[in-house]
Amino acid sequence: MRGHPSPTAARHHSGSRRELGSKIFRYAAGSVLAAVCSEATFLLLYGAFQATPAVASGIGWLAGAVPNYWLNRTWTWRRRGRPSLTRELLPYVAIVLGTLLIAVVATSAADAALAGGRVSDGVRVGLVGGTFLAVYGGVFLLRFFLLDQLFRRAPDSPPSGSVDSVSAKKSV
Repeated sequence: MRGHPSPTAARHHSGSRRELGSKIFRYAAGSVLAAVCSEATFLLLYGAFQATPAVASGIGWLAGAVPNYWLNRTWTWRRRGRPSLTRELLPYVAIVLGTLLIAVVATSAADAALAGGRVSDGVRVGLVGGTFLAVYGGVFLLRFFLLDQLFRRAPDSPPSGSVDSVSAKKSV
């Protein structure tokens, strides 16, 4: 027969749930900012400069990926120090490229579907731009899960000026 969880275990469970909620909130806020950067860039390139959906998607996605990386790394997962190329940057680039591929395919398909139709340029730009934004929203939870795994696994370098645990043990 199972007993009631200890008060310490209950506090830990409540604290971890609260930390997860806080992490999701920070991730969502950073994602909204990145989505605004991406969508504005996409609409500017695709609508105003009449770039192809692939070009507008690629540059638009990059316009959001760069601030999203730094916001997520430093604010959401509170990582400091120099990022590891192989354990952190390359996996992040793979995640971004995978979601970018989805955006390019989706926006190109939407553009092709509307090309011969009787819709105005404004409606076409709005629908293809909406498709781009829908991809961003659609991969939101998947990216959270992947980034959570990425940033939890990668070892964090000690903040500058601090002594890491190995150095501290050697000096004792």
